Amino acid sequence: MTPDPTSALETTGRTAPGDTRVDRRPQAPTGPVIESRPVAPAAGEATMATRPGPGDAGRPRRPVRVLEVLGRMDRAGVELRAVNLLRRLDPEEFRLEFAVTSGASGSLDAEIRDLGSEVYYCRADWRFGWRFLRLLRQVRPDVVHSAVATFSGVVLALARLGGVRRRVAYFVSSADRHGDSLRGRVQRAFGRLLLDRFATDLVAVSEAAMRGLWREDWRLDPRCRVVYNGVELEPSGVAIAARRRAEDLAEDDHDVVTLVHIARPDPLKNRARAIEILAALRARSVHARLRIVGRQDDAETASLSALADRLGVAEHVEFTGEVREIPRLLVASSLLLVTSLHEGMPTVVLEALAVGTPVLSADLPGVVEIGRLLPGVATLPLATSDAVWADTADMLTALPPTIDQRREAMRLLRRSPFTMDTWQRDITAVWS
Repeated sequence: MTPDPTSALETTGRTAPGDTRVDRRPQAPTGPVIESRPVAPAAGEATMATRPGPGDAGRPRRPVRVLEVLGRMDRAGVELRAVNLLRRLDPEEFRLEFAVTSGASGSLDAEIRDLGSEVYYCRADWRFGWRFLRLLRQVRPDVVHSAVATFSGVVLALARLGGVRRRVAYFVSSADRHGDSLRGRVQRAFGRLLLDRFATDLVAVSEAAMRGLWREDWRLDPRCRVVYNGVELEPSGVAIAARRRAEDLAEDDHDVVTLVHIARPDPLKNRARAIEILAALRARSVHARLRIVGRQDDAETASLSALADRLGVAEHVEFTGEVREIPRLLVASSLLLVTSLHEGMPTVVLEALAVGTPVLSADLPGVVEIGRLLPGVATLPLATSDAVWADTADMLTALPPTIDQRREAMRLLRRSPFTMDTWQRDITAVWS
């Protein structure tokens, strides 16, 4: 997400040990990939020491230190995936820390610190450059991994100035927030210019994200690669087993269709459309309810509640806030609704498919990419009427999946490129 360039800036940091570097590129990951080649230092760039290899017995080996730049550490797709990776990483191999350009604390901060890492608050305003360079001197990362859309160009230019040799732009959406105004186009062009000059690696969660935030001919750029999002499969298996126990005890109300919409409070997530689809579905005498899951914003929640009241479905809309066990929520739902205006590759779609819950989504290119490899995804243009969305939702929920079908769905995902193991292997290969 591109940060607001007009906000105030605060940074906190810790002093870290001196940095060492590695120049060698990894093997290409699974999926549609363009192999990256080593990038020679720019003219005038100091040559940094390489990390010790197997033959350097007398030199201590230290972990690769990675500073990941994100907007805010809340419970959302890219942030949750980063924390999951933090849990899995061998601390002898990688040290992962975070800088947030919102300058605001998030719901994942305490968990990150409990895992032995750190969150640095580095709000993006006119003092961002000075403060970020100071943070680089304190942390001294081997890798800067920036996931703030085309603003990553500014981040990676500063990282180059700070002597960081591996500078990764990570695209997680198919569009930024600059819009099509003249100012927006200039900001986007400037960000891409900086990325072209200073990024050593350009990684995207989908082909759509690579095309949207980089360029159509990305395959011609040897720095580019697509690394699909991955999900943990163990929580999905636990959720399916719990679902079976609930069915055996007749705890579920099979007469109610439960729609679930999982997103952060953001106009791009288009939460209001989910309420309109619910109203159209109930107009067909379908006993349906909607759960809106994710962090709540008071103003947005008031607006959504007013909309539900006007459409006569207020008592059938539940605002659940943030939920830790997403697979259990999804396995207890009849249908996942995705109504976003833009996405890169929504991880929640993969989490739904892992437990066999069908997905009805806007025809986002990243979701279409998932649908090419896994069953269970139906897409419609956002311009399609609520009546058509309701009819499709009614059809998809007519026959709830059996436990055996849910288990087969998890097996299919395990054999796909969308696992956390695959994602971890490919992302850490970029850093190595």
